[in-house]
Amino acid sequence: MKRSNVVGVLLMGALLSAAPWVGAQTCRTTETESNNTADTANGSVCSGTAISASLSSTSDLDWYKFDVTGPGTITISVSHGSSNDFDWYLYPSLTGSYVAYKSTTSNPEVGSYSAPSAGTYYLRVKSYTGSGSYTVNVTYPNGSTGGGGSGFAPVTGKVWLNGGGMDQTNTAVFVNGLRNATGRNTGVTPNINSTANCSTDWATTPCPRIAVITASANSSLQGVDKFNNDLVNATTGAVSWSYYNLFQRHGFSPKHVLSHHDTYASNSYDTSTQGQANIAIVNQADVVYIIGGDQFRVARTLLKDDGSDTPLMAAIRARQKAGALIYAGDSAGTAIAPATSYGEGISLGYLNQNTLASINIADCPYRAPVGGESINPPSTPQPSCTTLPSNPDYGAKIKGLGFIPNANVETHFDTRKSATGRLGRMINALKNIGPDVAYGINENTALFFNGDVATVYGANGVYVAEKTANTFPTGSKLTASGIVLSYLTAGDTFRFSDRSITTTKSLLIGSTGVGYQYSSYLDSNDIFAVDANGLGNTTKVFTHLGDQSPIDSIGNAPSDKYNPSSFKLTFKRDATTKAYKNATGSYSGPYTIMKARLDVQ
Repeated sequence: MKRSNVVGVLLMGALLSAAPWVGAQTCRTTETESNNTADTANGSVCSGTAISASLSSTSDLDWYKFDVTGPGTITISVSHGSSNDFDWYLYPSLTGSYVAYKSTTSNPEVGSYSAPSAGTYYLRVKSYTGSGSYTVNVTYPNGSTGGGGSGFAPVTGKVWLNGGGMDQTNTAVFVNGLRNATGRNTGVTPNINSTANCSTDWATTPCPRIAVITASANSSLQGVDKFNNDLVNATTGAVSWSYYNLFQRHGFSPKHVLSHHDTYASNSYDTSTQGQANIAIVNQADVVYIIGGDQFRVARTLLKDDGSDTPLMAAIRARQKAGALIYAGDSAGTAIAPATSYGEGISLGYLNQNTLASINIADCPYRAPVGGESINPPSTPQPSCTTLPSNPDYGAKIKGLGFIPNANVETHFDTRKSATGRLGRMINALKNIGPDVAYGINENTALFFNGDVATVYGANGVYVAEKTANTFPTGSKLTASGIVLSYLTAGDTFRFSDRSITTTKSLLIGSTGVGYQYSSYLDSNDIFAVDANGLGNTTKVFTHLGDQSPIDSIGNAPSDKYNPSSFKLTFKRDATTKAYKNATGSYSGPYTIMKARLDVQ
């Protein structure tokens, strides 16, 4: 493929402006299958914009979701053919009962509901008798346009997500970031060399009170060990701090919530002494922090078989929604934060898989390791409930906790040693889970959601991927066109309501007076590979794209024994793309890349 080293006039003109890019929303006008569950509900439902749809049978369900920005009246109208009888039901959350419905013989079926506050609402349309086309029209408060799973709605309260692989001395994340976000960062100046910075008397301590949940560990035995005991590497002597010591060193007062997938039946409920103690800890905490491991164990621990909240999870959700605590996660704790979580497998497998299997909470029971649980030597757990023996490169999805209701989240994105970059996994999730926005958080990096704005903290970067109406054509092989891809680094922000990005870095062309650093493009023959230093080829190629004269680069994903199809990923700048960095001349970053494009073939 030949590429020009000359940037077009249109692109150059766009790059001369340093204003944040603002994207316009496309309102949904037609239903898109599969939307048979609340987790896969169609988003981009705009107030007052009619949607054309159809039901194939009485067992077919169509789900929609939209975001209400304040209290007021929601009005719903469903009109259909004269020989049919279609009904609708309105829900204020992914779980629980409906708050309004219309199930009469009227045509159209029109009804309303007085929404008490802002939030995401879910609409289910079903056939009582008959099949065929129908039109649904939703109007809701303030004339706002509905993200409804499309990345336009702000997150309720505060959510802090670490990408995994955190440097335990990373004060930019733990002190200047998470501790500061609690508002309880005065009175004690943490000494990172001390494991006794804060009193554990939560009635008197001035330190932020952090409830540590180790439910993603292999078992309760392993979880207790991770909270209480440092781990010493027998070969190097390096010490990995216990979670108690980690948070004491950074100026938190930690307590342990003792519930795991082998004890959840008692410890996540208020019918046992330990369950009551766990809920009491949550009800006093400023932060709930879920550690890394297997996010599917977290789902099993905190959610019931039907996906509804256990009493422990209900306590966490109520306080987070009220603004009384921050939900925080690391690795698995981050991956389980969205409404739907996914895991296992690798990028090439996800692209070959094309679909994404769904796992129920009840499909993830505790299974003791062969030989029993032990700490020293550590036992090896049974494979994750999502592991597919027929192809270990494939993955699956499960119901998440819903703290990030309108986006997918990926961890360890492109910096995990001896592993593969996760852009291909994120692309599959964009197609098969439903939201129009996904975040890929690199290791040793965090993304802090405070209502409408997400801010990057830490050493590496965060990818933001946005799909458009025609991103994914039909076909047996996963292909994609025009994914909007951005890369944000420390201090950058992403605003949900208009999908704009802000940065304080210098524009590559314009205000700096300096052109691109590289005169040639950088391609990759293995775009998902990660080198021995933990840097992935995706980040190498994408950040180079922002500072090179050619406007595109190619990343190949070669086939292997499990995955017969190979893929070509084309990264492109267009008229809306902007690139920034912190210095001029020969410099490797950190970069900010706004609104490039990605095609997958």
